[in-house]
Amino acid sequence: MTSNARPQSVRGLYTPPAEEWVFLPPSVNPPSTSPTTSAPSHVPSSFNPSVEDDENMALPMMGRPFNLFLSEYLTTAMGMPFEVGKTLLQVEYRPRKKFVQDDEIQSVIEKEQFELQDDQIENPEEADMYFSDRLAQPAAPLVPPSEQIVETDASGYLPDLHPSWLLNDDPEISRGNGVWGMIRRIRYTSSEGLPGLWKSQLISTIHSFLSNILQPSIHSFLLVLIPSISSPISLDISLTALPNPGIPLGLQVTSHLLTHLLLSPLELIRTRLIVMPTSHHSTPTSVTLFKKMIEEEGGFSTLYFNQILLFPSILEHSIRPLLTLSIPLLVERQFGISPDISPVLYSLADLSLGLGSLIILLPIETVRKRLQLQSRSAGGGKKLKSVVKLREKDYVGIVEAIWRILNEETGVRRKRKMTERDEGGWFSGVRQLYRGFGMAATAHVTVFGLGLVSQMLSGNDGGWKEI
Repeated sequence: MTSNARPQSVRGLYTPPAEEWVFLPPSVNPPSTSPTTSAPSHVPSSFNPSVEDDENMALPMMGRPFNLFLSEYLTTAMGMPFEVGKTLLQVEYRPRKKFVQDDEIQSVIEKEQFELQDDQIENPEEADMYFSDRLAQPAAPLVPPSEQIVETDASGYLPDLHPSWLLNDDPEISRGNGVWGMIRRIRYTSSEGLPGLWKSQLISTIHSFLSNILQPSIHSFLLVLIPSISSPISLDISLTALPNPGIPLGLQVTSHLLTHLLLSPLELIRTRLIVMPTSHHSTPTSVTLFKKMIEEEGGFSTLYFNQILLFPSILEHSIRPLLTLSIPLLVERQFGISPDISPVLYSLADLSLGLGSLIILLPIETVRKRLQLQSRSAGGGKKLKSVVKLREKDYVGIVEAIWRILNEETGVRRKRKMTERDEGGWFSGVRQLYRGFGMAATAHVTVFGLGLVSQMLSGNDGGWKEI
């Protein structure tokens, strides 16, 4: 063979390799190449129910709505004691000394005289002389008590001069301890006890369950009505991912507002059931309470359009979602903090703005709950039986209620002898608008701490995980 001869071709020696990209068990034949093949079983379909979803349900045979309601019921039960304690703390009337009623002042004076008399008799010899002198005195003539005409209410019952359903007001377990102190007062009151911490549990669950269902539906309906949006916005897309989040933010706030306005009668029933005594014979059920409100307080329309209910509801349920949804936009676009680059700094900014939003929300929430306890009947109607003391005179509106709370109330613990200086100044009245701030702040800080722990466990590449 010469050097310039061409080499022999090896094309005939090539053997094509076997198919290697078939991820099937050896016992299963490869799928046919027919055009009528169905989609693989592992691909989720919107038309067929997922087997994994049924397996993850608590009770697969009861259906998905029942399992969602059961999950919501258990979740609500965990936070219900704190909600009950916070509501009672916000609606309780703690007047300054000059705004206390005369009968309360007289009872306090009698109690102080009795305690002072007991303190003076400490020596056993003095006690023997005290009782011997009492026995030596002649018996006083028996004078029949003067007849007192006591007016009855509309049902014919006599008024309770010293209601037995009021919570214990022991300063050692109540005053100055916030929501925890109120929970302890409920726990140590014989007429309430542990069942009193889960009042209106079913109503709260129904409200939360319906709001989670209605809000996305109302939001989708609003997206269809807005012609300026060329393409529908998915509910799963975050507002921070949109170039112009103004209109989507407004739609979400509107959907939350309409949802809670529609369910506002449930919030009214929940607040009244929490305040009313648990074991009293006159405490109605939720259905009976709903019927009484319609019959005695101006009909069904007043549940929505009465001014003492409508305006506070619009304020709370428009400001709350606006602040909650705007915090990520402010952190990322105004402060320039990214959750992917600086997750700890982002969470700190989110925590700070969340605590700042409580300064706006808590006064509105406090005033709204107090206005929900007022009767809308002509002339004020019958006073609501409450486990905590309420203000005798009704509030006129939102501004007047805030002014009364600032000027009439104080959160300082009661003493035997108190002056106006001991009751605190203007700031003591401001504190009454922020009852429950400590519990709400603790919840924000707890979420922040859990987020940091989750980030540390997931590693540096795990990023921030929403709780």
